[in-house]
Amino acid sequence: MDFIRRNRVFLTSALCLLLAAGLAVRTGRQRTRADRLGRFFLEVMAPLQRSTAAVDLAVVSAWRRAVDLVRARNENVTLRARVQQLEEAGDRQSELEIENTRLRGLLDFRRTLQGDILTARVVGRDATGLARTLVIDRGEEDGVVKGAAAVAPEGIVGQIFLASRHAARILLVSDHNSGVDALVQRTRARGIVQGTIDSGCGLKYVKRTEDVQVGDTIVTSGLDGIFPKGLPIGRVVTVDKRGQGLFQSAEVAPRVDFDRLEEVLVARGSFTLIEEAPAPPEE
Repeated sequence: MDFIRRNRVFLTSALCLLLAAGLAVRTGRQRTRADRLGRFFLEVMAPLQRSTAAVDLAVVSAWRRAVDLVRARNENVTLRARVQQLEEAGDRQSELEIENTRLRGLLDFRRTLQGDILTARVVGRDATGLARTLVIDRGEEDGVVKGAAAVAPEGIVGQIFLASRHAARILLVSDHNSGVDALVQRTRARGIVQGTIDSGCGLKYVKRTEDVQVGDTIVTSGLDGIFPKGLPIGRVVTVDKRGQGLFQSAEVAPRVDFDRLEEVLVARGSFTLIEEAPAPPEE
């Protein structure tokens, strides 16, 4: 017993080795394995393994779908940003094309004028509504002075009535304080175009005997010392011969759309028309 107690570890190991060797020899001699315990555990573990495999497959599929969803979301954000960039680029391109068309028209009109002419951009409008004025980005430093004429390809705009170092304010021909010496282009009848309170224009002081009709084009006469002869002002929309005075009057629609005006030409001194500026076609 003392021998067994002292060598129990050795004896136990030896016994396990002998049993293992015997099982190995017996298994090798049998053609089929008759391991009831193994078959039992196989039968018990198979459903669990199938469930585990199904769970693993579901987890892997869910993970892949989550990864694909995150990837798709990132791609969607990237594509949205790209689409926005392309839309902005398209908007800029469209704006540049519109501006180029507008500036080409301004340049073509500039070729019909002889004199020191400056291009200016409209940067402000009268916010009070008490006066019809525009602010441009050119001033005394650029040679713009009070009284200078401002014109556009469609016709006359007005004249400078206030100038600072880097900006100037234009009094529009539609302001009730303005006045331009004018002619009826068809009959050469003379009058004065003045702005009205409702931001339109009126042709005044035309002799009652003169022929003025709706649709007549009104142009500058060149006698006021501000605008050269022949620049379009507007078109007659109504004629008023009521009363017994010496004069008749007419309502004139300006050629220039002042609310959409973005650039003007400002004369730094006197200027003339190389050829009479063509009037825009009637609408």
